[in-house]
Amino acid sequence: MQTLYDQKKYEQVISEAQKNTSEYGNAKLHLLWAKSAESLDEDEMAMSAYERVLMLDPDNTDVRLLLTKFYADSNRDALADEMSKSTENYQLTPAQRMSLERLKKDELQQFKASASIAMGYDSNINVSPDDLNLPEVGEEIDTIFTQFQANLSYIHDLDDKGGWYLRSDVDIFYQNNADANYYNLFAGRVNIGLGYSNDLYDILLPVSYGRINYLDRDLLESFSVDPRINYTLSESLIGNINARYTQRNYLNSIDSNRDDSVTGIGLGLYWFFNNNFAYISTNYDNYSADHSVSLRFTDKKTTRVALGMNYNVEEWFIARLDYRYRYADYDDIIEIGRGERSDDYHQTEFKMSRFLTATMEASLFYRYSINNSNYELAEYDKDIVMLDIKYNF
Repeated sequence: MQTLYDQKKYEQVISEAQKNTSEYGNAKLHLLWAKSAESLDEDEMAMSAYERVLMLDPDNTDVRLLLTKFYADSNRDALADEMSKSTENYQLTPAQRMSLERLKKDELQQFKASASIAMGYDSNINVSPDDLNLPEVGEEIDTIFTQFQANLSYIHDLDDKGGWYLRSDVDIFYQNNADANYYNLFAGRVNIGLGYSNDLYDILLPVSYGRINYLDRDLLESFSVDPRINYTLSESLIGNINARYTQRNYLNSIDSNRDDSVTGIGLGLYWFFNNNFAYISTNYDNYSADHSVSLRFTDKKTTRVALGMNYNVEEWFIARLDYRYRYADYDDIIEIGRGERSDDYHQTEFKMSRFLTATMEASLFYRYSINNSNYELAEYDKDIVMLDIKYNF
């Protein structure tokens, strides 16, 4: 049969397969049957034969991807969704994973959503979140907090444009601090982007708008463009190139001298093995004040390095470890004779997760961060412990 298939005698392959009932337990027979039917555009016959292959060889990821596509193309959305989700748990090459992601951009998963609630403890809430670099008062304040996060994602495949697609996302974050309401934080972000994807690479050019309410006021709004490219380097490696431009405008008159813009570029490498992955990434960002008279330490350059691993200890138990380092070089001097300010920031995170159901995940999270600086008022360390429940819709 293989010889007949190689000679492109597809009807004879199907005829021989139908007659050879003693070999119906052989997955290869049904695979040649399916490929021959597919070559003859007999989609229903091909689909049925691929299903028989999967019954005999359920770990055949190539057939799983083919069946997902057949189901999606024939509007069997429930079957396509089920096959897609079950295939995610298998060891896939980066090319296979990109193919699966492309299939998800079809009608079967145009809309996705997730929401999580968490409770935790922060040993030093009086530290600016992320890279805001707001003035610290020096006093350590610990607090219990509750946290809510939600994400909505919509992908529309532009069928007449080949691999082109549109993607939009909405992210919401809210944290309430029981003993420090002044530091309650609300952040929202909306983005929309044009992308192109095939089996080798995925390109996305998103533009976004974000807003933050913090320190009892509408603090800032931001406009960003964040292009990125993911590229398959080998069966187990994916590379990433990304860039960033962000304009941040502070909304209160007392903060007006903090307006700045950020430009940056980054590289990343991801290694997939079994159902696990490891990564390393680096980013360089330049922060530039918008006003000639600006808040001290607004102008700066940062270099970030991050590495980590996500490992499935058991089928139902996942452990993740991440380390992040950031070096910040400021343009302003601390005081005459002491030179310019520089910071070394270290952050270590450990997370244990367990899937309670197919769509619900519980996680225990610990983070330790420390900032060393030649500017004493900027030095701090903090611990965060958090229990999180996440639901995927």
